[in-house]
Amino acid sequence: MFNIKDKLTIVDVSCWMDGGTITLIMQDQNSQTCEIEFVQKVALKRYENHPRPGSLLINRKEVEVRSELEKEILIAVQQAEWGTAIIEEEKDSLKMIIEDCIDFVKSERYIELAQIIM
Repeated sequence: MFNIKDKLTIVDVSCWMDGGTITLIMQDQNSQTCEIEFVQKVALKRYENHPRPGSLLINRKEVEVRSELEKEILIAVQQAEWGTAIIEEEKDSLKMIIEDCIDFVKSERYIELAQIIM
């Protein structure tokens, strides 16, 4: 079972063309993987069978706003190391994108969107 409190490695990053969704594939020290997704926050209409705009997901399940799990995920992502498959020249750009996602989840706007878009 994936351990979010382990030292994690980012093994893959996907930047989607939907308005900003970022998907991270994380791996713990036992080679277990987990998908962390920061859902786009541009198109604010919620569609059936799609995640809430602006939400944080773990393995495609929405994480409760300001929960302990949310806090653990943000800390884990911030402290994660880069995997060998991540191209060296892309690391700085990816780091900025990921930091922007983390900053958004920590913001008041994130809470506002969670309350508006149910």
